Amino acid sequence: MTTLVDTHVHVVSPDTARYPRTGGTGDGADYWSDGTSTAEHVLGVQASAGVDNCVLVQGVGAYGYDCRYVLDAAAAHSERTRAVVAVDPADPAAPARLGELTGRQGVVGVRLFAVSGGPGQPLPGWVGAPHTARLLDTAADAGVTLVLTAFAAHLPHFAPLLAERPELPVALDHAGFPDPTAGADGLAPVLALAELPSVRLKISTHLFQSYAPADPADIVDTLAAAFGDERLLWGSDHPQTRTPDYPGMVAMAEQALRRRAATARDAVLGGNARALWWS
Repeated sequence: MTTLVDTHVHVVSPDTARYPRTGGTGDGADYWSDGTSTAEHVLGVQASAGVDNCVLVQGVGAYGYDCRYVLDAAAAHSERTRAVVAVDPADPAAPARLGELTGRQGVVGVRLFAVSGGPGQPLPGWVGAPHTARLLDTAADAGVTLVLTAFAAHLPHFAPLLAERPELPVALDHAGFPDPTAGADGLAPVLALAELPSVRLKISTHLFQSYAPADPADIVDTLAAAFGDERLLWGSDHPQTRTPDYPGMVAMAEQALRRRAATARDAVLGGNARALWWS
């Protein structure tokens, strides 16, 4: 039986006294105001859909770089979850802050959030800063994954940093937000990263929906041909992405993977994540 692992879930607490949202960047949808984004609610929805484990990714829209809730949630549900924290990439103290976080229970990755403000924004100035290189070195030394959230057009600027650190595992959120309207040119910066064995792609509900109404199996097959099935990870983006409902997201992923061999489907839907973050 396939072990399902959702590698991209966000959680937010309604307890704003204990977990204030004053530092949130506001990026993305407001998925937290209705109170259905608690760790307990999200894990319950997943269990009902047959999903065994998940990776709790720091929601910078709600919390910015205050990681207290994602850390507490991961510690409270340590058998089922792992945590990806985030540090402010513009802050020269980010490497030291990451060093403090990597020793916390369940932390397996750090999110490098380079999409604040949405599409069309210029490349963040911190990409070439000396402290950014130190941040990546800190992640590599700690043995955690760099979870890169960046637009496809900006990936060529990150590629040299990643190439210099082949020991640093990388998971690219939403497969780098390729622009389907740009055709092959929109996907080219993503496919170029296939030359770096350390880079994995999260194939998410967001990615599938961005290519609609095209068959999501088309983009999966294209990415698998470049990266191999072993470097693809499924993630729902729940509950920031609200439609379809969670069982529908699982079904969408299975539909997108229907052309892959059974062993490949099992790997993308859970085995690859288990090997990376639960071994």
